[in-house]
This record gives sequence, C-alpha cells and structure tokens, in this order.
Amino acid sequence: MKKSIFAVIAAFLMSFTLFAAGCDGGVFGDGVGDDDLVIWANSTYWGGANELLVQQMMDKYEQATGKEVYFVPQSDLDTKLKSVANGAESPDVVIWDRWETVRYINEDRFVCIDDYMQESGVNAADYQSEAMEEMMLDGKHYGIPLDIDVWGLWVNVTALNAAGIEKLPTTWDELRTAANALTVYSNPANKTGMTRAGMNMKMAGSFYPFLMTAGGQILSEDETKLTVDNDYGRAVLKYFWQLNNEDKVFDEALATGGGPNDPFLTQKIAIQVNSLLNGTNFYDQYSDGTFEYEFIPFPKGPSAELAPEGVTPNSQLGGLMGGFGLAIPTTSIKQDAAWDLINWWVCTTENAVEWSKISGLIPAKLEIINDESMKEVPNVRNAIEVLPYLKARPKTLGYTSIETSVIMSKVDGLLFSNAYRGETADDKIAACLKDMEKAGNEILEFYRE
Repeated sequence: MKKSIFAVIAAFLMSFTLFAAGCDGGVFGDGVGDDDLVIWANSTYWGGANELLVQQMMDKYEQATGKEVYFVPQSDLDTKLKSVANGAESPDVVIWDRWETVRYINEDRFVCIDDYMQESGVNAADYQSEAMEEMMLDGKHYGIPLDIDVWGLWVNVTALNAAGIEKLPTTWDELRTAANALTVYSNPANKTGMTRAGMNMKMAGSFYPFLMTAGGQILSEDETKLTVDNDYGRAVLKYFWQLNNEDKVFDEALATGGGPNDPFLTQKIAIQVNSLLNGTNFYDQYSDGTFEYEFIPFPKGPSAELAPEGVTPNSQLGGLMGGFGLAIPTTSIKQDAAWDLINWWVCTTENAVEWSKISGLIPAKLEIINDESMKEVPNVRNAIEVLPYLKARPKTLGYTSIETSVIMSKVDGLLFSNAYRGETADDKIAACLKDMEKAGNEILEFYRE
C-alpha cells in the first residue's frame, strides 16, 4: 500500500512515445546577462528532502540545455517577493501555492504567459481544468500547474482490519462506522481513558470539501455571498458534532507530536486529514513500517440520517484540490528563459512524467492522468475517480481570509470551546452557521469596496 509511485510511472514513461505538440522548448531571447536562472519556493514545503527533488529535476534540465539553475527555497516567500517589488534581486521562476495565485495577479506580480503558450503550442485544455483555472484571471493565464494535490483522509489499514473492517470507507456512513470501530478506550463502558482516537476531529479546514460532498457549495452562483447557513451546512456540522461530541472518537490530548512522533505515525490517531502530497512524503519519511496505511479521498455524502431534501444519501462526489504552479515574476529580466524552463518541465510530456517519477506527484497533464497505468499506483488510484469532481478553493478576493479566520475558528469553537449557546446541539449548530455566514459576508463586502 505504501509502494512508491515511481515504478509504475517509470513503466508508463518507457511506453509513452507521443510528445505534446509544440512543447519542445522555447528560445532564449532576452539577451540580458548570463543564462543562469533562479527559482524560488517556500521552504516550509520545498526545503529539506523536497528541495532535493527539485534539484534532481533541474540537474536534468542543465544536462539537456547546458543552462544552470539555482534553486533557492525561501523561509518567507511572500515577504521576499514583496521586497523584490521594491528593487531587490528577483527570481526568474516561482513555485507557488496555487490557491493564492489570484492575489499576486491582482498585484501585478506574475507575467501573463498567453503569448508564450501560443508560440509554443501549449493548450490549456490539455491540463486538469480546476488546476489550470487557479492560474488564470479574466481568461488570461499566469502560470502552469506543477501537480494535482488531492485532500482526503489517511487511514491506518492495519488497525481497520484488526477492528473487523476489510473495506476502506467510501461514504459518510462507512467513515463514521470506521471511526467508532477504531476508537479505543481504557474504560470502554463509559468511553473514558481514550488510548487511540478513531479520527482526528481538528479538521475545521475540511468544512469546504465536506460541504461539497453534502451537495452544497461554499459561495453563491455570483460568488458574492457565503452560503453555509442552510441544510447542507447543517448536515456537515451535525456530522462533525456526532463524531466528536456524541460518538467521542477524538481526544485533543492525543493530537500532539511532530516528525516521527506524529500522532498518526505513533498510532494515537487512526484516521487523519491530510493531502496526498503531504501525507505521502511525510509519512514515508518518518514511518517505522509497523503498520500499513492508505489514502482515501473525502467519502461520498451526505449520510442517510443527515441528507437534505432531494439529495440521495452517500451519492455526492467532491473534494478539495490543492497543489503548486510555476509562474514568472514580472520583475525577472530573463522571462523568455524562464518560460523555456517551465515549458520544458511541465509542458513536454516526457519531462512531466519524469518529474512525477522523481517527486511522486500526480501530474496535471490529462494525457498522463488518464493513462490506465495511473490506476495501478497505490494511494493515487484511490483518488482517480474523484479527480473530475474536485474543486479548488474559490478565487474570489477575501475567500482565503474567510477560510482561515472565519470558518476554521468558528467550527473549532463549536466543537471544542462551547462557543455557542443553545439548549440542543441543533441550536448551537444553527448559531455557528449564522455567525459564520455573517462574518464571511462582511469580509467579501469589504474586498468589493
């Protein structure tokens, strides 16, 4: 189950002979200074072992072109890029967390690459649409997606099987059953002395994907209003409440530790929210090999008990897509050469597959995603079915603040801090949703002014 993606994609690479039309490299035309290029990325993810992955790919680029590339992860990429705007030395390519791309487009930080794409024959339709859409604004392209990162759940399969469940959960109902079966107490009769949490309920950041699998949407059709105070939002929070407060599958005291002491790896928590990308790299790095684990996308919802009127229980596919993109800063004086690197890296199919083989990431290029060999890759194969249904976070200005400062804080307040008054759980949930929607809409209105 933890077998590397490398072997399967390597086999695909050997059999893949058709190159993407027109994606065979650009021309260095800026004539400014040396041919050396500088890439920046956030060191929080792209430092350490992941830095070596990028460097390995850049070594191949240097061998193919004779051009030297310096990869320099930054501890505070946002601040460093702002300093560039004030005259500091600029990178030529940025590996950027796609969900914040629009903010930098609006601040005129990234180069529109439409002309480059046309000249090189790069077709946006050849890439997963949600991933490409994150790199766009007003119909213009400002980068190419580097990968697709699926958010979901990591499950301790060894513990699941020991609890008598042979099948990974695929629905809300099955997930609740699994979380309860995996929870272990020293005093099971009265559910006290928890020694293993069935599921980590510090998952307020997953409200959006669960809302999708309940059949709802986070914003109105015109993206001007937060739309959570409804039956779909109630279904999600009631489901969270059932798991945390009624079933008692989680104890905050168990959710501590980092590195090899991560609570999922030490088996203090049996089901953990994380992305395919983060989990694969982190768990493989620190796992001691004493148990098997596997990734699943967010399960289909809503549960039979909580399904809003008109929604078939356990039928709604959905989930959150994350990932990174490659962009060219407007401050780079080597923009032609920067495009040549991006074109070589993620537009040429052979090299895109090679990057996937090196990094273990799901490529954003559809001809690679849709190849049958991807269905053989452990963990990745579980996500293939939901890829067409995944949604990136909304690009509406202000949404990032809503997710981090409104949704996450208020869901945690409901579940862990008794932040809302009411005689019943339904009363508290209703108060939370009303508060959430009001605060979110105030933020959206602020950004529109």
